[in-house]
Amino acid sequence: MTKSFPDFSKLDPVYDDVSENTSIIELWKKQKAQQLGSTISSASNIEAIVNKERNITPAPDNFFRKYPRADQGKMNLEEVANADDGMFWSEDLLIPFEQFGKLSKKTLVVKRTTQMTSKGKIPSMYAMVVVGNGMGSAGFGEGKSFEASKAVVLATRQAIKSMQHFPRYDDRTIYHDIEHKFKATKLLLWARRPGFGCRVSPVVHEICECIGIQDLAGKIHGSRNPMNVIKTVFGALQTQRVPDDLARARGLRLLDVYHTYYGDIKPTYVRK
Repeated sequence: MTKSFPDFSKLDPVYDDVSENTSIIELWKKQKAQQLGSTISSASNIEAIVNKERNITPAPDNFFRKYPRADQGKMNLEEVANADDGMFWSEDLLIPFEQFGKLSKKTLVVKRTTQMTSKGKIPSMYAMVVVGNGMGSAGFGEGKSFEASKAVVLATRQAIKSMQHFPRYDDRTIYHDIEHKFKATKLLLWARRPGFGCRVSPVVHEICECIGIQDLAGKIHGSRNPMNVIKTVFGALQTQRVPDDLARARGLRLLDVYHTYYGDIKPTYVRK
């Protein structure tokens, strides 16, 4: 039995980016106009029909003015640093532009560094930025350049690329108490009741705002270096054990795990 080769001339919605392939979209519009003939003469009506049939979501009118798109290839940081504090969208961020406008950015560390060489000192600026959507996803990034604005741009883009999702209990706090150590920083986090608030250090409080954690208590022992504290918080949140893990390890249903460990609170879904 011979296998037929796939037809690469047809558009694949999984592997092909429809929103970027304008030539195919224009071809669809011409074909639709020829198919309808004189029944619909307006170009806007044809465009609306094609967008609905092909599931195409156009960008808002003010999107590219507010968040300018960078060209493919290397990006010019001289021009980017002046565009809304470096917040611009491009394909290499690996995030849809619908979600990009909802991100919140926190610049937590900006300092001057110096590299000692045989010819003298080379000064530069270092920045550390935390980015999150307030719904459980966040990331941090580091940037270094001769100007502080360019360092913040590099750190912001690295933070967006490194975003990851952190599970939250009831979309407000962590699932259990956490104790985590990173180098000389030891972090203790405790889950708290609704309305408790985030009673933690200022750096951890900013991270909780980016992630969307509302009720949390914490204590830092040892080094309180902001760079180490940020890395410790992200490392601690990655060590959470969610109900799926507990159910799989104990051979229980997800409903039983919620009943036993989380105070008879009904889950949003039940694992079979």
